[in-house]
Amino acid sequence: MQAWKTFIDQQEEQLGKETVDKWLRSLKVTHFDACNLYLEADNSFQALWFEEHIRPKILKLHNNNKRPIKVHLALDHAAAPKPKNRPSKKNQLPPAKPAFTLAFDSLDPQNRFDNFVLSEGSQFSFKLLSQICGYKTENAPAERFSFNPIYLYGHAGTGKTHLLMAAAAAFREQGSQVAYVHAQTFTDHLVSAIRAAEMSAFRQTYRTSDVLVIDDVHVLSRKGATQEEFFHTFNTLHLSGKQIILSANVAPKELQQIEPRLVSRFEWGIVLPLESPSKETCEQILKKKAEALQFPLHPKVGQFLLEAFPSPHSLSKAFNALVLRSHLKQNTPPSAKNGSLQLTVVSAKQLLTDLLKEEERSALTPERVVKNVAEFFGIRPDDILGTSQTRDCVLPRQISMHFCRYALKMAYAKIGALFSKDHSTVMSSVKLIQKALEAEDKEVQHACSSISKALKNM
Repeated sequence: MQAWKTFIDQQEEQLGKETVDKWLRSLKVTHFDACNLYLEADNSFQALWFEEHIRPKILKLHNNNKRPIKVHLALDHAAAPKPKNRPSKKNQLPPAKPAFTLAFDSLDPQNRFDNFVLSEGSQFSFKLLSQICGYKTENAPAERFSFNPIYLYGHAGTGKTHLLMAAAAAFREQGSQVAYVHAQTFTDHLVSAIRAAEMSAFRQTYRTSDVLVIDDVHVLSRKGATQEEFFHTFNTLHLSGKQIILSANVAPKELQQIEPRLVSRFEWGIVLPLESPSKETCEQILKKKAEALQFPLHPKVGQFLLEAFPSPHSLSKAFNALVLRSHLKQNTPPSAKNGSLQLTVVSAKQLLTDLLKEEERSALTPERVVKNVAEFFGIRPDDILGTSQTRDCVLPRQISMHFCRYALKMAYAKIGALFSKDHSTVMSSVKLIQKALEAEDKEVQHACSSISKALKNM
């Protein structure tokens, strides 16, 4: 694929030939079509390096028709055997048109039930989901429950993807045919099938699975054609008694721009919430990751990571980057255990400078509050910060002031300066929103709840 070769050459100019040869050019191209490229990594370290350094850039990869190319990365797939005798070019037949195939997303081998770190907010979900999959825990034998679908929800870093992958792996170990995909992959598969006139193959692939696992179904928002196809896929599997497991960032009733008939089906089985882990749980997650990658951390470095990256999502990203960058800097193989022995807080900060700046930029600020409130109400931030007295602007402005007061602990005078209002107006606005919440005003409750979740997911 010429687009991929050109992309690699561009990265060589930025990263250097040695780095590109070792980490990027060594990726195996297993298959490609007009809009998909399938790569294979030799090990998890190479995959982690790709996800951190290359994945953000690969979004700009396009084919000759200016359509984006989706890059799929898999681990440890056996290489296809090569024929011993190649036919001469004279007798060689023209290549046959490749069969239309749909590749499911790969499972991370680290995401299993036995290494999931339990927190107070995930115990029930873990126990129920693991038992539904027939997974035996130390404290309880494997049991079978009948809940279909299973719907997990929580914001980033609560462990949704880990549990979904663990469930998919457990079902596969029992011999079940499992389709695990991100909701965006489901959409991409549908688009590819429509363009190739292969809808029968698409439906055969998805509707004959024993278990369907789809991560982040909220991504289907506003995708009418995808929702229509998913609706029929859901019905076919459900009527056949096939297990369906879903995840999203909010509860079914809070999904936006998702058809009501789908929302009602998401509630047919059981809805399991996942809450943010505590600092102690994050410490255990970090310890588990260090043990899995054979990368012992000095306690001071571990404490630095926990304080600098408080969310599980950012903590995991920072730790993976630290492991890869420390090995690259010391020129040690990924399996070496001495890669972290000389790692100090100072050197860790140097290796993670860009992520520390990113974490600082993503911290909750008054500007981010206003931006998220404006996005929820479909107006501009300038409308909130302006002088308009229409209800379309006044309510969002009051809610913004409420968040600045209670989420950011800002003084009334400082809030007034931001919104060009006097002290008394800010106090009055904050009290109005607080009274509306106490009176269970549905409009204000829904707005504050949705905005709060959006701010936590930054």
